[in-house]
Amino acid sequence: MIRFTRVTLALGIVILTSTIAAAQAPAGGGQRGAPPPEPTNLQVLPKTMTTAQILPIMRNFAAALGTNCGYCHVWTGAGLPTNDYAADTKPAKLVARVMIQMSNEINEKLAANIKKPASELTRVQCMTCHRGAAIPVLPPPAPAPGAPAAPGAAPAGAPPAER
Repeated sequence: MIRFTRVTLALGIVILTSTIAAAQAPAGGGQRGAPPPEPTNLQVLPKTMTTAQILPIMRNFAAALGTNCGYCHVWTGAGLPTNDYAADTKPAKLVARVMIQMSNEINEKLAANIKKPASELTRVQCMTCHRGAAIPVLPPPAPAPGAPAAPGAAPAGAPPAER
């Protein structure tokens, strides 16, 4: 009986150990892929930035626009060698550069003219306008003074309805 218990315990340990090892093994046959290449073709972000510094920024862009890497980059799938982040073939990437420059200029101008500590400034970011949409959706224009309100709308000056 003791021998059966020891064999069962040993077998359980082997199964548990192999399960843990399998859960921690990388996908793709157990071989670890090469680390992501360091960025090239940086034109707006500082050229000294590393991949580790850029990834959180890119994730924020993707969240703000409700997109993924393939919206701006030549991207065929996570970790694939066919991804080409440096290519300038997609118009969205060129637009993104201009938008980043525009946001930076607005934030610099605000900081210079408001004269508040940086910690008290609200910065203009992609999410400011995009709010999760690749093409920003504008709110409807405010009614002209004296114009009848839209059906179901609160009268001018009324506090917002509670939900």
